[in-house]
Amino acid sequence: MYGYMRRILRIDLTQQNSSVETFDEAFARKFLGGNGFAAKILYDGLGKGVDPFSPENLVVFAVGPITDTPLPSTSRAYVATQSPLNGLFFDPTFGGRFAITQKRTGFEAIVISGKARSPVYLAVDESGVQFKPDAPLWGKLTKETEEAITMPVQRSSMPESSTVPKPRSPRSLPSGRRILPPWMIR
Repeated sequence: MYGYMRRILRIDLTQQNSSVETFDEAFARKFLGGNGFAAKILYDGLGKGVDPFSPENLVVFAVGPITDTPLPSTSRAYVATQSPLNGLFFDPTFGGRFAITQKRTGFEAIVISGKARSPVYLAVDESGVQFKPDAPLWGKLTKETEEAITMPVQRSSMPESSTVPKPRSPRSLPSGRRILPPWMIR
C-alpha cells in the first residue's frame, strides 16, 4: 500500500501519555486519507452530546497518501474537530510545512484529546511525542515562540564546528581563474 506509513498517534494531554495505532489497507482504501481519516476518527471517538470545549472533544491533524510527493499542491493537511460554533464536523485544510513535517514523522493522523494541567507544547517525531513545558513561551509572539522552539533543535542537529559560519574561500574554475564571493570584491 503506497503512500501510507500506517500509523496514527493518539495523545492524551490530561494523562500526558500517547499511544501509536496501526491501520490496514482496508481502512486506508475506505477512508482514503486526511479528510476521511479525520472524519472516521471523530465519528468513532466522540460520544453524543460532547461539549466542543470539553476535554472529551478531539482535535485531529491528518495528511493524505500524496502528501510530500513530487506532485503539485501536496503540502496540504486537515485539522478536524467538533465545531464550537454549531457542534458539527469542522475540517478546514491548510498548507505550508506542517503537512510535510507531519508526514515525515510517519503519522498519517495525530489525535489530541484531554486538557493539560499547565501549558505544554508537543514535540512530535518518528518515535512519538514529548510533552514540553510552555511556561517560558507563554505570552510570546508567534515568531518568538517558533524561534525559541526550533533554535535548540537546529543547534543540536548541527556539528559543533558548523554553528559559526566560516567565510568562504575563493573557488577556482578549470581554466585556473578564481571566482570571488561578493564580500571579497572591492
